[in-house]
Amino acid sequence: MLKVAVLGLGRFGQAVARELNRQGAEVLAVDRNLNKVNEIIQDVDEAESFDATNANLLESRNIAKMDAVVVAIGSNFEASVLVTMHCHELGVPLVCAKALNEDQADVLRKVGADRVIKPEEDVGIHLARHLTHDSVVDFVELPDGFSLRTLKVPDDWVGQSVGELNVLNEHHLNIIQVMRFGNQEEAQQPSETKLPLPDGSLIFQEGDKMEVIGQDKHLIKFE
Repeated sequence: MLKVAVLGLGRFGQAVARELNRQGAEVLAVDRNLNKVNEIIQDVDEAESFDATNANLLESRNIAKMDAVVVAIGSNFEASVLVTMHCHELGVPLVCAKALNEDQADVLRKVGADRVIKPEEDVGIHLARHLTHDSVVDFVELPDGFSLRTLKVPDDWVGQSVGELNVLNEHHLNIIQVMRFGNQEEAQQPSETKLPLPDGSLIFQEGDKMEVIGQDKHLIKFE
């Protein structure tokens, strides 16, 4: 089972924690405001009130054993930076942090955030696409229990084709596209090639990621 800690329980943090719980993840929700903890205590596996900027307290709650941590602190950027840094130093495999702008995003990446979310900007872009392209389907319009997600291709799939693995029938995943990353010696970041709607002949390579649609109960196994 996926284990996630959500640190900061404003509207964004509570929404993330409740949705993670709905999708079957084991959730630890944390905020130093006891009232916010009480608001969500019935909706997650565990909720605690403590100061997440204290690295010793994070370590005592076994944060390092989490599969991911969401740093959802929005009102105090200094606290967000400290918590992100502590989680990275403790060895959390995936640290996701909330940012209000690109300057904050840059700082959070430098102190250890693996993924940065800018909720207002992301939602604004998404809405604009909907208004200009009626055919764009939002993931929230999928049937209950289904999601569109980005997954790392499992190591034991490398060297095998989509057809050999029988991904749809055996694993119940509809592959929308495969993202392939190639190293460039002079580039600061690896180049990305998108392979949309791959047929059965596509052979997975090491480092591939894939965007898929499937039932949450099947998707959670890959995360």
